[in-house]
Amino acid sequence: MEFRLFQKLGSLEGLELYLLLGAALIFAALLLAVLRYRRTQKDAPASATKRGNRTRALVYGAMCLTLSFVLSYFKLFSMPFGGSITLVSMLPIMIYASYFGPACGFLAGFAYALLQIVQGAWIVHPVQFVLDYFVAFTCLGLPSLFPKKLPLGAAVGGVARMLVSTVSGAIFFADGGLDYGIANPWAYAFLYNLLTIGVDTLLCVIVACLPPVRRLAGRILPEG
Repeated sequence: MEFRLFQKLGSLEGLELYLLLGAALIFAALLLAVLRYRRTQKDAPASATKRGNRTRALVYGAMCLTLSFVLSYFKLFSMPFGGSITLVSMLPIMIYASYFGPACGFLAGFAYALLQIVQGAWIVHPVQFVLDYFVAFTCLGLPSLFPKKLPLGAAVGGVARMLVSTVSGAIFFADGGLDYGIANPWAYAFLYNLLTIGVDTLLCVIVACLPPVRRLAGRILPEG
């Protein structure tokens, strides 16, 4: 395991660098649009508010997706065979799911899987690819089943993603544990994902419990 919070950013070049800069600019633009929307929404009639719900969900979803994508480049630790602990990159998707419900939440998780593939996918088998990306990241929509209970939803979503990746690891990366003296592939896969996704989930839950984060989410995201 290697500490590399800024090492990854310093080594970016080419497409990865353009993707990160583009995502940061898009997030800034969307954040400004959301703040303006929040100010004008207070005086808008009920009919206009209802018509704008779909657009609102799309804008907020795009904002949370781009923020998660940007935060995924800030890696606190990286493991030798893939997987890392990021700067709570899952949390914006979880917040979005918690406020907008299952349809938007699971769709955002699926969209984030596509962004992770663009960022760089680790593929050894088609089934492993589906499990580690489409199924695992779609689990980030599970906080939608716990509306306004963000810490609980973040824990459930993160643990679900960890378990999906554990199944994938035990089946498709079974030999990896032999280098560390762990013959049982399920034990190895569980420990490996616990040290990455598990720690990442714990950080998301801790940050979700912080009062400033709750207040910020309440100010930016819609009520009700």
